[in-house]
Amino acid sequence: MFDRQSHSLWTHITGEAISGKLEGRVLEAIPSTHTTWEEWKKANPTTLLLSKDDGSGRRYDRDPYEDYYQDSSKIGLAPQKHRDVRIPPKDQVVGIKLGEEAKAFPFRYLDNFSIINDQLSGVEIVVIYSRERKTAVVFDRTVNGKALSFENGDKPGELYMRDKETGTLWLALTGEAVEGRLKGTSLRQIPSMMAFWFGWVDYFPETKVFQGGK
Repeated sequence: MFDRQSHSLWTHITGEAISGKLEGRVLEAIPSTHTTWEEWKKANPTTLLLSKDDGSGRRYDRDPYEDYYQDSSKIGLAPQKHRDVRIPPKDQVVGIKLGEEAKAFPFRYLDNFSIINDQLSGVEIVVIYSRERKTAVVFDRTVNGKALSFENGDKPGELYMRDKETGTLWLALTGEAVEGRLKGTSLRQIPSMMAFWFGWVDYFPETKVFQGGK
């Protein structure tokens, strides 16, 4: 991507300007959530929606990159800098970069609805992933100075999690406690990215890889 003011070229993986007047500057990463419109609307019913009537004629009811996802021979626009065979290059991952450490959570090692308690660069994190809802989100799981351990919230049809320490029920999409001792508390969301493995490892060649349980 490029900015209109300086025409510097930026990479969307790290947010760093790789050429132009602002070369070397890095944008601040802001947490975002990858999910379906249905799931987002349930958690945020007053959300405004960008109009699809933009005059371009583009069809928003289909993904223009669908063929690219299926073709394993097409890998990016430029040659790979770092080839890593731990997982196939077109596998999708949830990537997290904290401090000097990076870690990838491949979809192939995640269950249909996974809640993974982990630690990265000294930060206690919880990774939530739902294949069915196309949802991935990461939170700092420390509350009042203590790391909580999360598990499935046992509510059919909903993305809920429950901490083992207090039994509080949390909405997994927003990190908000909705029932129990910690009701009203919100977890701090951590920036993460859904990416192809070849793209993630090109920028973070020393990345750790979650392989189911570790």
